[in-house]
Amino acid sequence: MSELFSIKSNIGDNEIDVFYKKKEVCKKYKISHMTLENWRLMGLKYYKLGNGKTSMIKYKKQHIDDFMEDYLVK
Repeated sequence: MSELFSIKSNIGDNEIDVFYKKKEVCKKYKISHMTLENWRLMGLKYYKLGNGKTSMIKYKKQHIDDFMEDYLVK
């Protein structure tokens, strides 16, 4: 599980929160960095850790899944 940034695990029926770095999202979903940037402009949620230009950006797996579900063609 090298692609996982952080896991918060609770005992019981609670879900596991998984966070990815930008490169990990691009690799996992086989998209370019520009596509990921476009997804952010389209409403993909993300976490910005810090105040500067070099702030760490993290993406929650559930947020990515929810975003992709919104664009599901039926």
